[in-house]
Amino acid sequence: MDLIPQKNHKIMLKLNRNFPYPGGIDFAWYSPIFHPNIHPVELGSGETGTGYICLNVLKKWSLLSDMDTTIKALKLLVENPNPEDPLNYPICLEATEFFKQNKMADLKEKYDFEKEEVEEADEDILIIDD
Repeated sequence: MDLIPQKNHKIMLKLNRNFPYPGGIDFAWYSPIFHPNIHPVELGSGETGTGYICLNVLKKWSLLSDMDTTIKALKLLVENPNPEDPLNYPICLEATEFFKQNKMADLKEKYDFEKEEVEEADEDILIIDD
């Protein structure tokens, strides 16, 4: 399996009318990622995913939630896949088996992720008013 580290990811954040109250925010993961807890929209195989991210802070958004904590939680999730609580999609289940056998720290060392250069994206923020 070829692993290609990514330093940039695309995530859609939608603030609904009832933001910052519960149900007032939606997240969707767009860029391809091999992860047991993220089902990206862009699967890389021509298929389209759901964009769903399995993370408690996103499922239980409340008045006490804030963007800084949420971004940190997303970063931690990417760096620390949880194969014990995978999403039930084929690509996520495949990632589950992979991460049960391979720890992220070992992969970072083996593939030298930190030194890998990745092309910067042109657009950081896309605002859609619907």
